[in-house]
Amino acid sequence: MLRISMRFAKLWLLLTASLWLAVLTVPLVARDARTVESRILEDLKYLAGDQCEGRGIYTQGINRAADYLAAELKKLGLKPISAETGYFQPFRIVGQAKLGKTHHLVLHGPQGQRITLEPGKHYQVVAFGSSGQVKAPVVFAGFGIISNEPAWDDFAGLDVAGKVVIVLRRLPRMGHAEAPIFVGGGDHPAAALQNKAANAALRKAAAVIFVNDADLAAQNKDELMPFDYTAQSREPVQVPMVHIKRAIVDMMLAAAGTDLKTLEATISREARPKSLAVPGWRVELQVEIAREYISLKNVIGVLEGKGPLADETVIIGAHYDHLGYGERGSLARGVKAIHYGADDNASGTTAVLELARRFAEMPDRQGRRLVFIFFSGEEQGLLGSRHYCNQPVFPLEKTAVMVNFDMVGRLRDDKLTVYGTGTAKGFDKLIDELGKKHGFQISKVATGFGPSDHAAFYGRKIPVFHFFTGTHPQYHRPTDTVETINVAGIRRIADMGEELIAHLAMVQPRPEYVAVAPPAKPGVTPARGPRLGIMPNYEDTKEGVLVEDVLPDGPAAKAGIQRGDRIVEIAGKPVNNLTAYMAVMAGLKAGDKTEITVLRGEKRLKLQVELR
Repeated sequence: MLRISMRFAKLWLLLTASLWLAVLTVPLVARDARTVESRILEDLKYLAGDQCEGRGIYTQGINRAADYLAAELKKLGLKPISAETGYFQPFRIVGQAKLGKTHHLVLHGPQGQRITLEPGKHYQVVAFGSSGQVKAPVVFAGFGIISNEPAWDDFAGLDVAGKVVIVLRRLPRMGHAEAPIFVGGGDHPAAALQNKAANAALRKAAAVIFVNDADLAAQNKDELMPFDYTAQSREPVQVPMVHIKRAIVDMMLAAAGTDLKTLEATISREARPKSLAVPGWRVELQVEIAREYISLKNVIGVLEGKGPLADETVIIGAHYDHLGYGERGSLARGVKAIHYGADDNASGTTAVLELARRFAEMPDRQGRRLVFIFFSGEEQGLLGSRHYCNQPVFPLEKTAVMVNFDMVGRLRDDKLTVYGTGTAKGFDKLIDELGKKHGFQISKVATGFGPSDHAAFYGRKIPVFHFFTGTHPQYHRPTDTVETINVAGIRRIADMGEELIAHLAMVQPRPEYVAVAPPAKPGVTPARGPRLGIMPNYEDTKEGVLVEDVLPDGPAAKAGIQRGDRIVEIAGKPVNNLTAYMAVMAGLKAGDKTEITVLRGEKRLKLQVELR
């Protein structure tokens, strides 16, 4: 019996080996296009309908979407992953901040003044700060920037330790497009409130006060940021923070013989910092902020394989979450409305569900196991796919390939982008042949890194494909609705995806991983400073930055940093969390040689790294 099985296995391998460089020639099951498009549209209307509330991680709608997907997988006969959780793989993340009952802000002036400010009228608590009680003197730190591109340090020569630091929002000369100081405007990392606050915290400030810059105040009548606007960050800065009105800051700056308008004009004209102590004034501040955990879940269904490759896995995935009523990432700033996410990513979700239906119709299918995963938390940092890679249902070392679909609902002029064509030997030619057969004009991107869930798998040395039909004006806005979707385009992409997955489920030898770095853009200087070459773990809540993956041939890899290390210090500065990490890195530049301290188990290691 064993000998017969071995002979069969060898014959099977010989028959399938020739399939690697050629697309499957066996015709797949014929399907009526109208029927397929009708069921795709039905899925889209539910997932991108009012009842799913934009599938935001803070909504009940995302749970309705998960239940819908699980019910469809059950109907198709796919296996659940657990007797306890069924088709769900649950995980938790740090959720939205909640304002506590105890908070007050009192100013004490040089002439004995005691001024109690009213919340909502004079000041608002900034939610990504921390709870705390402070009574300390005041300094003005300009825009709170530390940068090497361009060179700028608002904290140079300013003693902020134990002080309350006043910081302007946005960037110097930001409203002057003809002669900007910081290229990229609001997209430059120096503009980020978290980076400004982290810069102050790294210099041991006691608290941070934000104030609108002059141009922003002119636009919004010096409105305060609502607490909810700053409540979605999962990376709190370890100091209390408030946002106050310009007139109040001007009252304090009068003790230094100046005001915000004068200081900003000087900074803009001279293109250099103008920081100073504010004599005589002290701030008494108390803030109470609570942070809750929220539960998310991936939805997973399994179709077992048969034959000698049945113990290996092909993953077919798409994220089903979106931005709810305008969560972090929305491009419709200030608009509280359902972000339907029909293209991003109900389109990819319906494509994967359609593929699950098709392969469920093949009960005697030979080859690798097919695992269909609908990821949650992608919009917040690939949280679901990274959770799966940290807690895989099936071993990653036996996962042959991952195929991802994200934003495949806006096919135009047959143009389809496919990432990952260089991530395994033969992938490039395979996609060329499939694209030609199915009538697509394929734009190939060799790397497996990119802003979707395939990147989490590629970081674990798994070859990937990622399908994408391009961005559009409705991206991350409430106008990304079902009416804008090319349903026939999704059906055609599913047709190609079916043939690709059938091939990948049987091809021998197994796809061989190839390391491909993200392409550099000629003539473009990265706005976000130097790169270390790591993928951090976004679920981790302990102090420091947990290294989830190390990118091949990057500075971290060359320095000896390993997956599982915890970065706790860079260039002599403490790294408490990701926000602090980004702030410290922004103060360095490509080519710098610096020391990084990591915890590896119980050992504390100091490693030398040259940044890129």
